[in-house]
Amino acid sequence: MKNILYSTIIATICILAACSLNDEFDAPNSDGKSGSITKFTIHNNYMYALNPNEVQTYSLENPDEPELVHTIETDYGLETIIVYDNTVYVGSRNSLYILDISAPYQPEILSESNRVELGFFSGCDPVVVKDNYAYSTIKIIDNICGTFNARSLLLVYDVSDKSNPKIVSEFLLDQPNGLAYIGNHLVVCDEGSDQLVIFDITDPLNVQQLFDNNINITDPVDLIIHDSKMIVSTKTSFNIYNINSITDISQTGIIPK
Repeated sequence: MKNILYSTIIATICILAACSLNDEFDAPNSDGKSGSITKFTIHNNYMYALNPNEVQTYSLENPDEPELVHTIETDYGLETIIVYDNTVYVGSRNSLYILDISAPYQPEILSESNRVELGFFSGCDPVVVKDNYAYSTIKIIDNICGTFNARSLLLVYDVSDKSNPKIVSEFLLDQPNGLAYIGNHLVVCDEGSDQLVIFDITDPLNVQQLFDNNINITDPVDLIIHDSKMIVSTKTSFNIYNINSITDISQTGIIPK
């Protein structure tokens, strides 16, 4: 039953994105579309996958028999991974890792931004990157090593120097999850407020929250934006939207989980 459901979702995404299954999901050289909360990603014939304290690299030269070719050990708590501009960004409970994949079969850690040292304690740390800035959410989690995180936030990093990322701003949220951007607007799933919270990121050093444009939706977890289409995953459904502009977003369908 789950296989049928997932096939339906993939087919729906492909229809919305005007792509074919082979073009977007099966070809080892394509990057496909995924949300920001994901444990693996495929890029240029390699798959990068997370264990709790490892980044594993698999060669997909033979897609039927992926071969583990490299492993990087990290601190415990890796949770999310994306590739942007030939760079891997990994979110953990405590850190943002940036990995160089100039040699795709042998990633190297360029930097680790440890938020605990700055007083940020988190769980589930999705990240997206646009140009020289990364946007990452951290949320309130009870009992992480006996610690309670008092703030749920959207953090904005300057990653122009990938060996030395810097937090340049932060925004309070209730219980943020996945996020994505369309043009110069960032959309964040805020499960705590039952909303998609929208930010103007035209100037990353002066990000503005657009309170009047928030979208009400129960328990949003993650989302995918492609062209003028958006799919939002909640705890119970996949919700499909048209985005004509950031002020003109309309729901067009729903698929129960």
